[in-house]
This record gives sequence, structure tokens and C-alpha cells, in this order.
Amino acid sequence: MKLEVFVLCQQWRDAIDMVRKVGNVRRLLPSTFAPVRFTFLEALTYLKAAQSASGWKRRQMIKQAELAALRGKNENAEESFNAGIASSRRSGFLQDRALAHELASAYFKSQGDDYWTNYHIECSRACYHEWGCSVKVEQLK
Repeated sequence: MKLEVFVLCQQWRDAIDMVRKVGNVRRLLPSTFAPVRFTFLEALTYLKAAQSASGWKRRQMIKQAELAALRGKNENAEESFNAGIASSRRSGFLQDRALAHELASAYFKSQGDDYWTNYHIECSRACYHEWGCSVKVEQLK
């Protein structure tokens, strides 16, 4: 089954294209197990597609925060950093949350705000530690 190969090789774009192209083929599949297998692979494909979409949005918030900071739009920067951090927390993407806190810390340092600089750097270090990235934890000391 082509879909299985796409999923095993993590070719998610090809997998989603195939699922959309073939539609509901369950009743055409020869055995009892084949429709179950197809349903599992289809669900996995849609799940991965949804994760990719939310990942793009989450990373876009962090990029918007950096851009706002560069342009001197401080209120927008703070809102975007907070939105990126919250989205990463909700989605369970620890590495994105760690990066967002790290960048927020650098932003608040440039603003001379020691409280929020320290808060975000400690949150970043905790996320990197939980993620298992001890080199980054040491780098941020």
C-alpha cells in the first residue's frame, strides 16, 4: 500500500495528497484488516498534517514577536512572545516553548527589564532541561 510507504518514510505531504485523492476506499479493500489499516494510516496522516499546521502558526508567532521587537513595536512584541509561549505550552512542543522564552528573555534584556529577563531565561532553562538539552542549559547560565 502506497500510503503505508509514505507514512513510514514520513512523506507527509505525499500521504495527505494521496488520502485526499483516493477518498473513502474502505469498502473496496479486499480483507477485513485492510480497511482498519487504511483508517489508522489515514488518521495518522491527518494528525501529522494538523501538527504541522499548528507548528507553523506557533513558529510564526515567535517570528512576529522578533520582527515587532526589531521595529520597536514593544506591545506587539510582548503579545506575540506570550502567544507563542502559550501556544507551545498547549501543544506540548517543549523545544518551541524553550526557544520562545529564550528570545523573550533577550528582548526584555534589550528593554532593560531585569525581572522579565530573568523570568524568561529561567523558564527557558527549565524547558531545555526537561527536553534533555543539557548543553543549552549550561550555555544559558
